[in-house]
Amino acid sequence: MSLRTYEALFIVSPEVDDDNIQAIARETESLIVKGGGAIVRSEVWGRRKLAYKVKKFTEGIYILIRFQSPPNFVARLENYFRLNEQIIRYLIVYFDEKTLRLEAEQAKRRQELEESYSQQSDAGKDENLAPIPVSVSEDEEDED
Repeated sequence: MSLRTYEALFIVSPEVDDDNIQAIARETESLIVKGGGAIVRSEVWGRRKLAYKVKKFTEGIYILIRFQSPPNFVARLENYFRLNEQIIRYLIVYFDEKTLRLEAEQAKRRQELEESYSQQSDAGKDENLAPIPVSVSEDEEDED
C-alpha cells in the first residue's frame, strides 16, 4: 500500500504544562509510526490566541506534524484526537502530488531568490559605495 502525505494541526488546551505538551506530540508521532507511517516534520508552534472560543478557551498550544501514512490510518488518528481530552481542536489535511510539487517549486524559487539577494549584497560590499550626503541649506527651506 502506498503512503500518502498528510499534515495534522492540533490545538492542545492551554492548561497543559510544557512537559505534557511534548509528551502529547511524541505520543502522536509514536502512534503514526506504529500505524505504518513516517514523520516528515514535527513542530510545536507554541501558545497562540484563538480566533474564537473553543471549549471555553481563548488560546491554545498549536502543534503541527507532517507525516506519511496509509490512507486507512487517518481515521485512527482522528479517533485519537477526538478521545484525547487535552486536544481541543484538530485538522488533518491530505497533500496530493500536485500540491507537494508546487510546494517544492516554491521552496526552490525562494532559495534561489535568497541566494541571488545575498550575492547582490556581497557585490555591493566589494564596491564600497557610500551613500551621498544630502544637505538642505536654510535658504532653500525658506522658499516653501
